[in-house]
Amino acid sequence: MQTVVRRLRANLVHKSGFAQILSNASMASSISSVRFSRDDFWRIVGRGLVVCAVFGLSVDMHAQTSWIGDVLIQRLPDGQAYAEVQTAWTSKAETASDSLTLTMLVFQGDDIVSFQKDNLLARPEVQDSSALRHVHVARLAVPHGGLRVEWLVAQYDMPLWRHNASVRVPMGGIPEFTDVMVVNTHAPATARSQPNMVHSGLDLIPKVGNTIPVEATSARLYVELHGLNEVVPTDSLFLLKFGWADEQGQWNPSATRYLRKASAPIVPVFEVLPCTPTSPTIRQPMMKLEAQTRDGHVVVSRNVTLGDREWPEGQPQRRPSAADDVLLPSLNGYDTLDVMVKLLEDHLAMARTNEQSTIQQVLIPGGDVELMKRYISGFWMDRSSSVPEAEAMLAQYLDRIAHVDEKYGQCKYGQGSLTEMGNIYLRFGKPNT
Repeated sequence: MQTVVRRLRANLVHKSGFAQILSNASMASSISSVRFSRDDFWRIVGRGLVVCAVFGLSVDMHAQTSWIGDVLIQRLPDGQAYAEVQTAWTSKAETASDSLTLTMLVFQGDDIVSFQKDNLLARPEVQDSSALRHVHVARLAVPHGGLRVEWLVAQYDMPLWRHNASVRVPMGGIPEFTDVMVVNTHAPATARSQPNMVHSGLDLIPKVGNTIPVEATSARLYVELHGLNEVVPTDSLFLLKFGWADEQGQWNPSATRYLRKASAPIVPVFEVLPCTPTSPTIRQPMMKLEAQTRDGHVVVSRNVTLGDREWPEGQPQRRPSAADDVLLPSLNGYDTLDVMVKLLEDHLAMARTNEQSTIQQVLIPGGDVELMKRYISGFWMDRSSSVPEAEAMLAQYLDRIAHVDEKYGQCKYGQGSLTEMGNIYLRFGKPNT
């Protein structure tokens, strides 16, 4: 699920100057994190900003095409989360080997919590007349919670391409799967490898956008399982189950694999899954991951949605973001802060651990009613395959909330979800007996 903070995007546009946003600031280290307010940031660099109304500038004028970006959340061995910001573009034969500036900002609410500015070559000086595909990867340390990554490519202080992505970083400290990477090419890491592309001793070039061609017969994927040794002792065997989901979101038996692996603080998974024109699904393909003990108890599981699959003649598509632009009808009338805070608290019973952290530590303290409503919409969009299905699920859940408020809420200020029985009813519905 991707949440939208539209006012952040609007602020950047109105502030203009994004092309020189860090022109007077020092470049970030390979893994560094800062925290200061958006207002403070703009006050510091405001004198150096140049107002540019050229965000509609054609990329073809600069002979770079097919820009695409993505963000994957990963972790270092010490548990520090980082955003792997991936940018890819194609240079034409006539592209000069000029320098480009890539500026990346990470927002949490109105705070800038991480930033980095890199210089790139539009096209290396090579004896090749064909179009070349380029990939740049940056790693920015980030805190847990809901984040928005915004980045811009500029040339001679003129914006060429602008992109953004909303992500959610889990709190950590418990077993978890990182984001899945679709790997384009790979090789053993060497001294010449770019550090930001090295994972577990492998030099991995990502397929930016996490897309799989429709005609592909297989896909190579990389993911890490962190913290399993907190539950399964180190070096003890566990069962790793992974594969594609079918159209109903269930395990596809023909594309599910099982591996016995040894528990460790970090378990890298670099495997191949078979593909057909219909598996994984064309729209919102999903990879399912699960770690089980020897006794068959599920320790951790995760469903990861990849980018829509590519048709042979098509261009890579960005990761689906239907929830970004959807406000479910059942939320009409939920316009006051106290009502939305209660509704978020009522959703804790159904929320995953990372979602509970976002609700309690980001959304409720932030007090943004519009953001809360879009988060709830995305919450149910993540659990459905269409807007009507999400709306039906939300409406059913609102009925459950009304029931537990009436039946169990008298001693809890009318909020039945704060009672044990109310929590159980919200999670599982009406008892069968």
